[in-house]
Amino acid sequence: MTDTSHEGAAAAGGAAEWAEGDILPLVAVRELFVTFSKALRAFQLYDENNPVYQRFVSALRQSFESLWKELPALPLLVEEDRLVFEEAEVYASDSRSDSLAFLFFKDGIRALEFRPGIEDELEPFLRVLLRARHGRTDGDDLITLFWEADLQNLRYQFVDLTAEGYEMPDAGQGASMQVLQEVVEGELGPASGSESDPQAAGSVSQDDFNPTLYALDPREMDQLRTEIRREMERDVRTDVAAALMDRLEEPENPERQREILSIFRTLLPSLLSRGHLLHAALILRELRMLESRGGVLGPLLARDLTRLVDELSSPETVYELVRALEDGTLQPTPDELGRYLAQLRSGALAPLLRASELTELREIQPVLRGAVEGIARENPDRTRELLGDDDAVVVAGAARLVGRLGVADSGGALAELTQHPDPGVRIAAIEATAELRASTAAGALIEALRDSHREVRMAAARALGVLRYRPAAARFREIVLSKEVRNAEVSEKIAFFEGYGQIGDPQAVSVLSRMLNGRSFLGRKESAELRACAALALGKVGSPEAMTALRAAEQEDDAVVRSAVGRALRGGGAAG
Repeated sequence: MTDTSHEGAAAAGGAAEWAEGDILPLVAVRELFVTFSKALRAFQLYDENNPVYQRFVSALRQSFESLWKELPALPLLVEEDRLVFEEAEVYASDSRSDSLAFLFFKDGIRALEFRPGIEDELEPFLRVLLRARHGRTDGDDLITLFWEADLQNLRYQFVDLTAEGYEMPDAGQGASMQVLQEVVEGELGPASGSESDPQAAGSVSQDDFNPTLYALDPREMDQLRTEIRREMERDVRTDVAAALMDRLEEPENPERQREILSIFRTLLPSLLSRGHLLHAALILRELRMLESRGGVLGPLLARDLTRLVDELSSPETVYELVRALEDGTLQPTPDELGRYLAQLRSGALAPLLRASELTELREIQPVLRGAVEGIARENPDRTRELLGDDDAVVVAGAARLVGRLGVADSGGALAELTQHPDPGVRIAAIEATAELRASTAAGALIEALRDSHREVRMAAARALGVLRYRPAAARFREIVLSKEVRNAEVSEKIAFFEGYGQIGDPQAVSVLSRMLNGRSFLGRKESAELRACAALALGKVGSPEAMTALRAAEQEDDAVVRSAVGRALRGGGAAG
């Protein structure tokens, strides 16, 4: 309220008497305005229930209460860029947009006085300041807003910048009448309508206004441009999602939590259909983190949240997403796609496996495979379950996954898959057995050496060699000595002979040496291809006896055999 009484002069005298014997509490007053600025900012950013808001307003209230132990009141002079207490600067700001001093000064307020009890009126006072700074659409100035608020413990003195004559109000407590009048007259000059004023009474001149009060200097213009550009470039979706997540973490308001979950249930499919996978990934990640915390949502809301995440990870949703990627409807970057897929659950594993095996889009295939591995690591049980899926593509992919990731207790299922109707599945199961080194499935590989499909036989031979599965020695020996292997293609011959050399058959050197260096009853040698394969197998054996057999063939006339012997000697000894 405006101070129109004569109590101010007496109070000012009291302050002066107090100042003569003590040091003015300038530090406390300056700290008060630091806290005041923080409280005003918190009042602008947060609602009344927010702990940050409550903390800053409480700190401001305590600052005032502490000050009243040393001062009967707090009188201030208001200048354009600072507030003055007893001729000492207690607040200053170069930025007009954030300045408390300029907020008062531009509406004509030239003196303020806070009295004990203002701490109980802080919220309406801050509300007035916030409205004056950001929300005035009705044209009311700060003086009008103070009058409407009817604050009982605030006194202010002002000049009417557009009045017909400028009559100075009585000085309030703690304000020097002489100093205040000098400030006003320095800004405005003599009162219009006086005898010395040549302008007719009742008229308003442009000279009555000080344009510098509202002009922006170059630094402020640059700041304004920066803020406008920042606002235009701001990621509104991310800000909105973050704000909703903040409110979702408030268990004291379950009705609002339910409403926000409903918003997300509508928003997430919309983001996906529009290709905003990065924003969808952000929301989904926050939802999963909230789900894992527990205690934030009630049982019913927690169930709704789980259902929402499961729906996004369902095969139907993921198949639809994959189709949109393949037909070009969605074209996210690999990073955006990877971040979104990383948030999905085990329900997405089968469709992603199929897509990673069959997609022709080279740029997204590694992203799909990376997502598949990430989900599989989190869900090994679900990965094992997919070994029994009806889709052969999914089963083959799952078999490779369990081998690559070392999923335990998969040997029995892999052994069964070596009899699967699809040769691709059989190959994947055999290769996974080798990677997993699953002894429970190794026996099934022996039978696969006689498989009807050439690639399956070769995979089994290589896998048994890697496993060094000695129980397979007799079957290998039988095959390398058979007519079938002599009629096989070179790649199959090499697979069988090298596998045989690796498993550690005690008879291997004798069998292979005869093939490489021996002659038949009629003095004939084996074919060049078979002898070359025998040389490679001896190299895999790597024993001293095997090296001796190889050196005996170093001067072989046949180029194919001689080359194979050289390779075997260079790689020999590795098997030990």
